[in-house]
Amino acid sequence: MRSLIQNPPFSKTDKTAEKAGPLFQLIKNLDVEVGYERSFKMSNKTLLGTRFLLGIKKDTIRGGAHEKVLEMCTQLDMPDNFLENFLGYLSEANVVLFGFEENERGCICKAYLEFGSRFEKEIKKKPYRPDPFLFHLGFKWDAEDRTKHAVTRYTCFPLLSVEAILERMSKMLDPHQYESSLGLAKEFVHAASNRVPHHDILFLDVNEDNSSRRSFDINMYRADLRLEELYLILSSMCRRYSIPSEEFHMLYDPVKTEILGHLGGGIDREGRDYLTVYYGVEGYYIP
Repeated sequence: MRSLIQNPPFSKTDKTAEKAGPLFQLIKNLDVEVGYERSFKMSNKTLLGTRFLLGIKKDTIRGGAHEKVLEMCTQLDMPDNFLENFLGYLSEANVVLFGFEENERGCICKAYLEFGSRFEKEIKKKPYRPDPFLFHLGFKWDAEDRTKHAVTRYTCFPLLSVEAILERMSKMLDPHQYESSLGLAKEFVHAASNRVPHHDILFLDVNEDNSSRRSFDINMYRADLRLEELYLILSSMCRRYSIPSEEFHMLYDPVKTEILGHLGGGIDREGRDYLTVYYGVEGYYIP
């Protein structure tokens, strides 16, 4: 157990600090363990490294958990039409997450609900061929313009074979058009499958209403792979997306011993292919 750094890990924009600072204070006041996960995203000539999520188990929040979660949503200025939807699902969620992503244009606020109990229910109902189910629901909006927003659904396909995972990835990244990006994503999966059985690699299909986005998220935490063990793949990613080595190493060197968490990839809302590496989730208390 470690204490999270006193100041939130950002920022290039004042808007991020304006939103994240009070959020950190609200979470600090809860006096609960927080899961802290970082990530970096690569697309053509773009490396985004100011991205993080803070996750809280809902049952650790004492005294009016829903009211306190709502207060955090309000602090982040969640769009009104999101609040009703978010609260409608909150009772089912076992984990709530809040986070930020700085991109080329500004800051994106994020709030997620995780439905971990559904995993066990589906496995019990059909131990060998469980049905897909909604695992995460993500609410995302522009910090400067709340009319720019999206609801993202993460549908889990449990117990897929490695071959089935690779096949589903190919549906998100066309092998003819995005051969190199798809090949890199497959290398991550093969590295994980060399460490753990296929049922320890979790595939999620990611989609949004009224969006051209098509993507996947593959949880590989159980493989216990350090980023430095994946350096050759990460270096190939830099070449694929034309990321200068010096820029990458400024981000990579301080975190190279962290554990790979999950890999996101596919086609974003602007029609660009991308890969995102999540890493190092750990439990913290905010001092």
